[in-house]
Amino acid sequence: GAPGGDGEPAAPAPEPPPPRSVGRGLLLLGVLAVVLDLRPPARPVPAGLAGEPVLLRLEDLRGAELRLLPGVGPVLGERLEAARRAAGGRLDPASADAVRGVGPVLLERWEALRPR
Repeated sequence: GAPGGDGEPAAPAPEPPPPRSVGRGLLLLGVLAVVLDLRPPARPVPAGLAGEPVLLRLEDLRGAELRLLPGVGPVLGERLEAARRAAGGRLDPASADAVRGVGPVLLERWEALRPR
């Protein structure tokens, strides 16, 4: 018969799933927005330079910027960043040459990117 019709108690309704923690995610997004807003805006690339090679100085790069160098992926980028920090915050070609995975070929490619 129908639930509760024969003196049997009706089956309890299934419990709704617990609410998802949206608050934490929104808080993280808010913090990220504030941090990104505090960074100085990137300089726009003049239209005449779009698509042109970019000149880079190894000494000026840090963190993920090191991956802009030809031949540098995530692993070598992390090694270079560690060497940069160990060298007091500036990585020169001689220090970079000591990093595993860097050799004369890469250094020559990077040298070609330096401003003259």
